[in-house]
Formats: sequence, C-alpha cells, structure tokens
Amino acid sequence: MSDAETPEGVEALVGRDAPTGRVGLFACAGYDPVALDEVILGAADYAGFPDIAGKRILVKPNLLKAATPDKAVTTHPEFVAAVLRFLWKRGASRVMVGDSPGFQSGLSVGKPSGIHEAAMSGGAEWVDFAPGKPKAAPAARLVKSFALASVLDECDLVVNLPKLKTHRLMNYTGAIKNLFGLIPGLGKSRMHLRFADKEKFGTMLVDLAFSIPRCFSFMDGIVAMEGEGPGGGDPFPLGLVLASGDMAALDWTAAQCIGYDPRRLPYIVDAIERTGRASAAPEIQVGPRAVAEVAAKNFALLPYGGATAPDIVKMPGFAWRAIRRLLADRPIFLPEKCVGCLACVKICPAGALELGKNAKGQHQIRIDDQACITCFCCHEVCPAQAIAVGRVLARRPMEKKRS
Repeated sequence: MSDAETPEGVEALVGRDAPTGRVGLFACAGYDPVALDEVILGAADYAGFPDIAGKRILVKPNLLKAATPDKAVTTHPEFVAAVLRFLWKRGASRVMVGDSPGFQSGLSVGKPSGIHEAAMSGGAEWVDFAPGKPKAAPAARLVKSFALASVLDECDLVVNLPKLKTHRLMNYTGAIKNLFGLIPGLGKSRMHLRFADKEKFGTMLVDLAFSIPRCFSFMDGIVAMEGEGPGGGDPFPLGLVLASGDMAALDWTAAQCIGYDPRRLPYIVDAIERTGRASAAPEIQVGPRAVAEVAAKNFALLPYGGATAPDIVKMPGFAWRAIRRLLADRPIFLPEKCVGCLACVKICPAGALELGKNAKGQHQIRIDDQACITCFCCHEVCPAQAIAVGRVLARRPMEKKRS
C-alpha cells in the first residue's frame, strides 16, 4: 500500500479502536454452558477484550429469519447467554440485545430462535431497531453516511455475535456482514438495490462496519452453516469459537477455517487493506489453536465469483439474451415447496417478483429477469426453502399488467 493510500487505511480509522491483528481461535464441541463460559473467557482474554466496567453494551446476534437453533440460521441462544454472563462479570452497567431481520420483526425471529428467552433470562433488555439520524462514515470509500439503528446512541460498545455461514451473494458471512443488520428494516433492501454490483455491495459493507466506533466480535462457529447459506444451507459441526476486536482479521481467519482462500473474497481483502496490511500475507496473530489444526474438511463451499445479472445486463441486448441464459446464477422458485407467504416478494428490492398460480394450482413465483439484480435476498428469507440458485434458461421479462 502506498503512502498516498494510507489515509484510507489506518489513519482513516481515527475514532475507532485500532486493529489488533489478534484473533482468538478456540475449539468448542458443543453448547454446554460450562464449556462455553470457559471458551468465551479464554477467547476474550486472548484477543484483548476492552475494559467495560460501567459501560453500556449492545449485543448484536445474527437474526436472519425465524428458525429454531438446530437449523444454524441464527446465533445459538446458548452462545448468546454465555456472552451475556461474561459481560455482566466484566462490569457492564447495561446490556441490550437486538437485531433487524430483513423483513420480519426482531421479536418474531428472536422467539423461535431462543435468543429472546436467552436475553430475558440473562438480564438484558430486548431492543427493536428504529432508524437513527444519518451518521458520517469518515473512512468510507463509497457511502459517506449511514442511517443506522438509533440504539447505537445509547451504547459504548457493540458486541457482535455473527454465525459462521456461507453466503450465496458474498460466499462467506461473518463479523463484517453481520453488522449490516444495524440498518433497520427494509433499508437493507434499498442498499441491495443501490449497490447491485457485488463488489460495490462489499465495499459498502466494509464502509458500514468501519463506521462503528467500538466493536468486538465473538463468532459462533460451533455449528456453522455450509452449502446454500445464509438461510437455506445445512448445519456443519465445525466446533470453533473465534473472537477479535479486529473484524477484518477475524473474517480472514474464519474464512480459512472453512476452506476459503480469503484473498479471493474481495470485501475481506478490502477490509484487510484498509487496516494497512497487505492482503497477500497479512500479519494476523491467531491462537491458541492454529488454522491448520482445526480447518474443516469437506465443508460445502459456494463457488467463487460467478456471473450475476448486473454484470451481464451491461452487455448489448443481443448478447444479453444469448449469454445470460447460460452464465447467470439466478433464483429458481420451486412451486412444490412454496407456501405463498410472500416473504420473497416483500423483501425484493427491485420489485422483480410476483405471486401467482401454475397449471397445477400450486403457488408460483414469477420473476422478471430483466429487473432482478441477483441479490438473493429472496433466497435468504424463504422459510420453506422453496428457492434454489442456479443457471437455467431465463424467462422473458414479466409483462406489465394491463389496467
């Protein structure tokens, strides 16, 4: 990194805790409370958890959509409970727990996931995310201000609790991506529409994450998600807990633990380089376990890259019709599984979906391929796993309804 680029790196992070480059990597076979308490304490101490005596804490788990803990869609409630016990022991004066799912309320996801009960039993406050006033993001490269949850004005530290999962759009989701939930409600869909290009969307995620003044992450990788993440994949017993005050270093390490080369994940490369480290071989101190000791074997990863609609739609019309059908990954709607809940229609930022019926009388989602931005929000939130992703002959764009 040249001197000319430094202001967008380390010096631009003034006001945030400086990246430590230390990542606690601990083995943990399950969600037994006693074992979890020991691992959370060890990981926090290794990674340099800050002094929080008398401080107000916002705990931000992953509440993607309503699902029971065994599905590995959300942070496990026992993991949340262990972190709450740790925070009280360290002297926190107030602890709040909340998130903003894509289209459901926090409570409608918090209850079936067990996280609401964990928060209440753990002496924390449950908070709903309402939009706050736009806040400047001085280190940003793309988005110079964000209207994040107003509860951030009431806390001194965000304790980020991501679930380690694959992600259909970004390949991998962890500490940086989990903070996207600080944008309340359908504001996240608008960001998908605004930054339909995958690389720009990743830049926006890093802008957002680096705009949070103080944040420490504990990652639930005890049971991770492989395959069609972040909402429709399969649980994988990875047996790991990671912790760091350095989100870039944590995500770099976690991606390696499931078999990804983080140098091929552009938004993680961006995050690492903004901390002043070279992405070819960043200096990250990982312990007490080494990645090579604990890395998963046969973890079902999503392929790197892949053509998406915004990439291909830039081509001339004649090329779009021929090439997009062959190359573009797109949502595939399965009428035999669809329950007609309209979750996908409500969250679609491009308005590319509508619900109808097929010849068999089954629910059938119709997609306007020309409008679709392939953000895969529909795939994330579908409660019935009725949306797959693949390459098929694209349908013609939907005709406008006649008045």
